[in-house]
Amino acid sequence: MIFYTTISLAQEVVVSGKVTDNGQPLPGVNVLVKGTAKGTVTDFDGNFSINVLKEDVLVFNYIGYVPQEHAVGTTTNFDISLKEDLELLDEVVVVGYGTQKKKEVTGAVNNVGSEALEKMPTPDLGTALQGQVAGVNVQASSGAPGASANIQIRGVGSITGSTEPLYVVDGIPYQSNPNIAPSQIKSVDILKDGASAAIYGVRASNGVILITTKTGDPGKVRVDFTAWGGVQNITSGTPLMDTHQQFYYDQLRADATGIPSSVLSENPRALENNSDFIGAIQNDNAAIQNYELNVASGKGDLQINANVNYFNQEGIIINSGYDRLATRLTGSMNKNKFKMFASVGFQNENTNSEPWAIYERAITQRPWSTPLEELPTNGDIVQIPDQNEITYSYLSGIMSNTDETNTKRFNIALSASYEILKGLTYQVRAGSNFLNSTRDRFQPKYTIIDAGGNYVPAASRPQARSNEDYTWNERYTLENILTYNKSFGKHNLNFTGTYSLEQYTNRTTGLLMAFAENGNNDIRVPGAAVSISNPVGQIQETALVGMMGRLQYSYDSKYLLSVSLRRDGTSQFRTDNRFDVFPGVSLGWNVDQEDFWNVDFISGLKLRASYAELGNNRVGSNPYIASPVIEQGVNYLYGYNQELTPGLAQRRFANPNISWETAIAQNIGIDVTMWNDRVQFTADVYRNQKQNMILGQQLPLSAGANVTRENNEVEIYRTFTLNAGDMTNTGLELALNYKNQTEYGLNYNIGLTFTKNVNEVTNLNGVQRGYAGGRPSLTMGSMDYTTFMAVGHEAASFFLVQTDGIIRTDEELKEYQETINPTARLGDVRYVDQDGDGEITDNDRVYAGSGMPDFESGIIASLGYKGFDFFIQGYYSHGAKIYNGSRLFAYAQSRHTDLVGMWSPQNPTSDIPLVTYSQSENVRSQSDLWLEDGTYFRIRTITLGYDLSRVIGQETGISKARVYVSAVNPFTFTKYRGYDPEVGGENLAMRGVDRGNYPVSRQFLIGAQISF
Repeated sequence: MIFYTTISLAQEVVVSGKVTDNGQPLPGVNVLVKGTAKGTVTDFDGNFSINVLKEDVLVFNYIGYVPQEHAVGTTTNFDISLKEDLELLDEVVVVGYGTQKKKEVTGAVNNVGSEALEKMPTPDLGTALQGQVAGVNVQASSGAPGASANIQIRGVGSITGSTEPLYVVDGIPYQSNPNIAPSQIKSVDILKDGASAAIYGVRASNGVILITTKTGDPGKVRVDFTAWGGVQNITSGTPLMDTHQQFYYDQLRADATGIPSSVLSENPRALENNSDFIGAIQNDNAAIQNYELNVASGKGDLQINANVNYFNQEGIIINSGYDRLATRLTGSMNKNKFKMFASVGFQNENTNSEPWAIYERAITQRPWSTPLEELPTNGDIVQIPDQNEITYSYLSGIMSNTDETNTKRFNIALSASYEILKGLTYQVRAGSNFLNSTRDRFQPKYTIIDAGGNYVPAASRPQARSNEDYTWNERYTLENILTYNKSFGKHNLNFTGTYSLEQYTNRTTGLLMAFAENGNNDIRVPGAAVSISNPVGQIQETALVGMMGRLQYSYDSKYLLSVSLRRDGTSQFRTDNRFDVFPGVSLGWNVDQEDFWNVDFISGLKLRASYAELGNNRVGSNPYIASPVIEQGVNYLYGYNQELTPGLAQRRFANPNISWETAIAQNIGIDVTMWNDRVQFTADVYRNQKQNMILGQQLPLSAGANVTRENNEVEIYRTFTLNAGDMTNTGLELALNYKNQTEYGLNYNIGLTFTKNVNEVTNLNGVQRGYAGGRPSLTMGSMDYTTFMAVGHEAASFFLVQTDGIIRTDEELKEYQETINPTARLGDVRYVDQDGDGEITDNDRVYAGSGMPDFESGIIASLGYKGFDFFIQGYYSHGAKIYNGSRLFAYAQSRHTDLVGMWSPQNPTSDIPLVTYSQSENVRSQSDLWLEDGTYFRIRTITLGYDLSRVIGQETGISKARVYVSAVNPFTFTKYRGYDPEVGGENLAMRGVDRGNYPVSRQFLIGAQISF
């Protein structure tokens, strides 16, 4: 109720009043002059006072209540009664093939809006989601520019296949991560439980991420420009010996082996150098920048949005970097019963990758060697003054290597719908995605001469070489959707029927070229090559047809039911296995809607339960070997002159009975809102059973599938693919959010997430432990595997030989020589013989943990006060193990600073083993010496901003002029001694295996946001 008091008006007047809720005062209510940043807040008694003009409009806004607007006019005293915002639960979320009110959602669905994404200064959607959604695990696969994070929803989805979720952009499914700029995204809806994802059938067992791009705003034109930039640095690393420490270690090794050091004879100037080869390959203070322009407009029935984003990031390792130009245009029209939507996007990406294994090559160099920048150079001729030309050229020879990839993405989504009858709507949806990629790896001609000017062929590359790889991907989607909505009495019914067709084509071609010895490194076109190897490539074509029906029912908004049934068929399998049915059902109960509910402070209470069956048909390129394949690469001698001739043959066994992987997903959840929506709490308990997973069974040599290079080809050509593996993921997800504002005008929001997922392999077709992987080095091929698939443990768990200190005394040495290793010596590692057979073998490996955390948690807090805003995000990962391969490699190459204090007769109590050469038993990767605790807490983002529009004034036409400073990854608290504890790995077997991975950088940024 509003009471009016008429006064004579001047240029500016003072108005006051009181804001209440059912007679109770509301402190901290925002009272703003509409269209400006001018305002005040109510005090503890709900009172306020503000200077305004008679033309102004006051906006009263308070969390959990419906905003109100009141024109000032001649009123000087306002008595405002705010009403609770009961429509907050009517918020609409995308659930696939349609939308649904939040209070009627029966599955585990999370929504992340554009405001939350834009607070993270990152070009990658996965990184922006880290820690924000319970049950969604995000780990950096690499810190390299342009690298996408690994996203896993509710644990590992497959052993040999893809573990990433299905991405759907504006209703169109993608083959993999679409790499869309976060600035172009309006909202992200994540379907976590099986019943929600089951509508996508054969591709949904890893969860579904639905991306909705930005659209225009009705009735106005809005222009937003954002720019931010800064510098990046590496914060840690592998400690290496300097020259004096290296000389001391070299003497210790000479004493232990009886072989005198030859350093000074090879390099008389050794003591004059103290080279930092790790520093030489790093790019300190690497630049990073981002620019975004978004224009949104709407008039009448038409809305348009245009977005342009440019991102550029220099790598913190030399010869690496990434830039992306992304454009997107969306338009929508709503004319009576007819609706239409279109979205067109184009991206051009350039990725420069650092030379292969450059980090390990840098570790290998000795600090007494001549610095890279001091090498005498004449064109492509390099003189190495030290007598270690071959080892030196391992690094110097790759410094000028380039690895450049250009990727162009074009995608279009169209949809049109018409309401045939009241409640009955037909929609047609079409889309296509195109990806063209060119990768050029060039190794220039490189000539090495020694100190005497003599040519060193073993260290040189007499011919430049180039690898060119081309990829073309095309994906077409056509969907017909029929929906029917009907309400009668307290009953609400929605039916959705879908018939979809999809076709995907992948084509690859590769060339290997060598150029003339007298050629020019700047000329690298195929026409200049003196030899070109047989081109390699393939064409993979698949098609999918899907039929889906879904019924959603609610009674009086209390009792909720959703039932879906999808039938999918794919060309990847033989005729008998092409089709399968995937059902899903979920139930919900809004307890707070019951008449007996009288708990005032709980404004919403919903119980949920679901069950579904899903599939996974994304297991790599041509994985299912359902039909015999004729392949090239089997060359043979032919004719009188015995010429080497290309040959074709069937090299792999086919399994016509192969089919897709399946999953059974169960979920129980609860949603609670309290104190007028200030507190929101969600909890889910789930169990996902993965069945019929794709495994490779090794065949004996007698099968005849092995070819000339047995060790290199055994995994590919002596493998029989079959459905045989089972695995479970059981977990708990908690999410808590609290938002409020004080009587002093401070708005704040705090969010917490907690996720615990227990992964267990339950069947490997009779194999208890196998499928080894996780070698912790790129260049040392002799290193042992570290991860295995084993029944009763997490996928890709560490199985390592336990150690029991080192041998320090003659008594210990004698016992170890007599029981295990007769050639052992003082200072050696003491390995534990688990099976008691008197030798250390693979049978002595024991479970040692995995790269998956026991649990993880995210925390987000934001504050706003009189134009100032503060945001902080933290992420905690507990219990994961990390295999420190870079530390092991530095030991094996006799470079780690620990070796200064290794065991010696003069240091008999040391815990550091004696290391004398790279093949020593003391530096075996089978050992648990290199396994470390990967628990860490990281401050992901800290941002402080201020909106200058409060002081600029309305006459400029600027509605927002925010400037801010941000720090990304400024602090990481961990016991891990490697570069970074966030080791997502390039695949499941490498999860938690750090082999000198490209480190995640720390960034300091400054930015601005302007809106007109």
